[in-house]
Amino acid sequence: MKRSLLLCSLAAVMPLATAVRLSAQDVPVPAEPTNLPDPAPQADPSPVTGPADAADPAETAPGLAPAPEVTQPAHAAWHVDYQAARKKAIEQGKHLLLLFTGSDWIPLCRIFDRDILNQPDFIEAATEKFVLVRFDFPKEKRLPPPVAAQNQMFMRAYRVSAFPTLFLTDTDGRPYGINGYQSVTPANYGKIITDMRQMGALRDQYFEKADQATGVEKAKMLVKGVPDLPGNLSARYYRPQLETIIANDPSDETGKVEKCKRLIADVEYADRMQKLEQQVEWSKMLDLTDAYIRENNLQGTERQQAMFNKVGVFQKQGNLPEIVRTLLEIVSIDEKSPQGQRAQASLDRLRTHKLEEELSPR
Repeated sequence: MKRSLLLCSLAAVMPLATAVRLSAQDVPVPAEPTNLPDPAPQADPSPVTGPADAADPAETAPGLAPAPEVTQPAHAAWHVDYQAARKKAIEQGKHLLLLFTGSDWIPLCRIFDRDILNQPDFIEAATEKFVLVRFDFPKEKRLPPPVAAQNQMFMRAYRVSAFPTLFLTDTDGRPYGINGYQSVTPANYGKIITDMRQMGALRDQYFEKADQATGVEKAKMLVKGVPDLPGNLSARYYRPQLETIIANDPSDETGKVEKCKRLIADVEYADRMQKLEQQVEWSKMLDLTDAYIRENNLQGTERQQAMFNKVGVFQKQGNLPEIVRTLLEIVSIDEKSPQGQRAQASLDRLRTHKLEEELSPR
């Protein structure tokens, strides 16, 4: 079966129910890590946060029974120590299934646990090919500091922006499949997950063919092998392959060279932004973002997303006028896009807050 994984639309891995989108305030920052093991995946810089949006309401899929108020304990097959799970996967010749969840505050996560993830039919099917790892972000209970720090690190590494989310990775931490909640039986969901293991096998087959090829043919095999991942994850986990595509396809016969270059540029921009944030260089962060927008000629939703980084910087500066001006510009680009709607919601909250201040008795 020949198909490109780089830019294909993988309908089988798209969640069918609405996950909870996360804002900067939704997940508590853990205490400083103690004895934290090094992760296999490359650490990813935290995205620059946008305005302090209120958490979106937790939604449940239509027709589902309400989730229980009490969080159910996870099945024993779920590991919380990534390194222990990785060691077991290597020993057993399996891959890793990584779950990111908010078990005690998101109804959809509780439903997912109750109806699928802790059911024997799913556990039996999934553990044939995967070792299961659970990264939980509860609000009511406090995790041990090393576990909380580990979970935060992996959330950043995989750029997780919604709960619940599942990643399928090899034991080197390279993701190749993403999924979420689907309203199916535990056995059917287990089959969906085990069938997705074929995506990793296809990736490896194309990479092996690329090793035996040269020039454009090598680039074509790599284009077919590199998984299509959200954001710039492909560049974070498959950068050597992307660079090889660029080097071996000078005439862009694959039609993917520019995309590969953009993905790499996105990673470099994010890394530089994180360093500047750590150094509290707000003005340089703004200049870098303007240059990034200009040099890559960002338009539409891509431009909006980059401008949200500026909103985050202005928020750290406490510069309300610039926050408002930038949000208005985001809306003017495309008020119907997810980013435009997010910006409009932020503006509405700011207006409401200002009105409440004006009307409150002195």
